[in-house]
Amino acid sequence: MPKTEKMYSYIQTMMQKIPDIQSFIYDSLALGRILFTPQFIEFNHVQQPFTLALQQEILSKIKTGQEFTLRIYDQQSETVIQQINQIVLERHYLTKEQFMTKGNILFDYMDERMKLARFGYLRPYDEFLYHNIEKITYRAMVEEEQVTARHPKKRDKTGEIIVDGYYFAGYDIFYLGFCFTSCWRMYFGEDYSTILPLDLLREVQQVEQVKDIHTNTVFIELYRNPYLWDHPQNLEYQRRFRDQLGIDQLSRMDGVGVLKEPYVEFQIAQPIHQIIQYQNDFFQPVPKHQATHFVTWMYNPLTKKQKISRVKGVLNAQAFFPIIDDRRKRMADMVTLFLEQTIDEGLEAYEYYIRNHLEIEFHDKKYATYTPVLTFVLADEVLAELPLQKLQRNMPDVSFSSEKKQKNKRSVKLIKDSNTLEVEFLPLSIIYQKKSEQTN
Repeated sequence: MPKTEKMYSYIQTMMQKIPDIQSFIYDSLALGRILFTPQFIEFNHVQQPFTLALQQEILSKIKTGQEFTLRIYDQQSETVIQQINQIVLERHYLTKEQFMTKGNILFDYMDERMKLARFGYLRPYDEFLYHNIEKITYRAMVEEEQVTARHPKKRDKTGEIIVDGYYFAGYDIFYLGFCFTSCWRMYFGEDYSTILPLDLLREVQQVEQVKDIHTNTVFIELYRNPYLWDHPQNLEYQRRFRDQLGIDQLSRMDGVGVLKEPYVEFQIAQPIHQIIQYQNDFFQPVPKHQATHFVTWMYNPLTKKQKISRVKGVLNAQAFFPIIDDRRKRMADMVTLFLEQTIDEGLEAYEYYIRNHLEIEFHDKKYATYTPVLTFVLADEVLAELPLQKLQRNMPDVSFSSEKKQKNKRSVKLIKDSNTLEVEFLPLSIIYQKKSEQTN
């Protein structure tokens, strides 16, 4: 597909960090006028021919806290400033020629802006579109129809089937108002220390450069040439950054989780956040089951204190079955699934979690005689229409026992080679009922 070859800059600043909103907006517009010659100015969707006098007139009317959208542009380039929910967003779009001749001005501007800003990035606009367009009809802008057909799908909140953006390395997500993504150049401000230790960013591997550009503002560049973003090696760097930072593990909220092994896992609690990184013997990030080194961060976002410990070894049973019942000699894990956004009755999710608990080898004699149990918690109406026969057809290498049905539980025993797994399906209403009884 033809490429735009444009460059895209995005900056997010919290309103309370901005001492003078009019000066802040003026600087953003000044950058736009340096990068290109605007032909039009648009304020809250009212378009007029651009003049400096009109720009000043509009600026004089903008007050602190006022929500607005302001845009200057020509036929190819634009600068957009938007204030919404006490956040000021800046977006700059420029052509390849403009970037090649004036890119250093943009670099300096972003470095300076990050003294106030929470987050920023700079990336090829084609890469952004490829990784963030989810609507199937719109993906014709970036790829052939047969390519789109191969992407994982889900339903959006309206029920429309869309491409699942979480499977793209450069997909932008927002967690508690914080933007997380993986792209050419990224700037993480001090505010990110309320989510994770900034040293976690400083220690990422397999990137072109990492440095602090201001006090507690971390700059990361994944690769050298942004116009080679779709080179397989650069796409791999983009994927590795996303995986080792655990962006999808931290943020995915669509009801089934990330159906791939984590490189890092988060346990977010108050006041301590626990982060576990999985590494090999060369201290490189690897999927969980390949890990031989385990780096545990205990981090207090209030005090910014952190404690890091490293352990060499192999995963034990509790890494996959954290609920231990010594009396009944059972070790269990519980997965709650909300399947409204799936398009396959949850079959892919069921199979992923089952294989993740069935196809593992333990070197843990303590629990050798314990029965491994995987419990799925489902909406009551989903449990009533459980697609076990379809699941069995999808897993021909696994032996399924006859299903057992009880009043509030359905279960089946699975066998693959020498491994067994008891799989239970419980209604969500029972879990709520038990929690209510415990509270009372």
